[in-house]
Amino acid sequence: MPISRQTKEELVAKYVDLLNDSQGIIVTEHQGMAMPDFNALRARMREVGSTYMVTKNTLLQLALEEVGMPIAEDLITGPVAVAFAHQDLGATAKAVLDFHKEVELFLVKGALVGETAYDDNGVDALSKLPTLDELRGSLVGLIIAPSTGLVSLFGTVPQELVSVINGGATQLLNVVAAYAAKDQAA
Repeated sequence: MPISRQTKEELVAKYVDLLNDSQGIIVTEHQGMAMPDFNALRARMREVGSTYMVTKNTLLQLALEEVGMPIAEDLITGPVAVAFAHQDLGATAKAVLDFHKEVELFLVKGALVGETAYDDNGVDALSKLPTLDELRGSLVGLIIAPSTGLVSLFGTVPQELVSVINGGATQLLNVVAAYAAKDQAA
């Protein structure tokens, strides 16, 4: 059943909004998938901060063109559904690949990130990206490491200075005591 021009324009606008709000998209083929499986995948996508929806290929291509992303015609053929990664592209790719292992009819075709198109092997590489929380932890570690070293250095310098002064004072007292003993002996 054909859809109206107004509905097409609304869908293109919706795709554009989703694309603008995404770090990237993962394109899948869902032909023959049962509705419970489809709903399970949508739930997984929500867990990782993504949206998963069946798209109209020509309308998706128009939206991609509008936002300046590449139109990978080999990805956008057949019964296509797209995972829009709003929060964490790596986690979205991992969730899609995990689902692919569980449901044979579900195929991962590739991904579009910025101006780059990836095949299914590229999606596997994207799934191995560290999560945003892991990156934040690494960044905090990099920032804290030099300050920890400085604190350690500043703690060590006064301690060594006190040791030097204490050693010098002890030696000075020993010299004074030696002269005192020499004067008393004379």
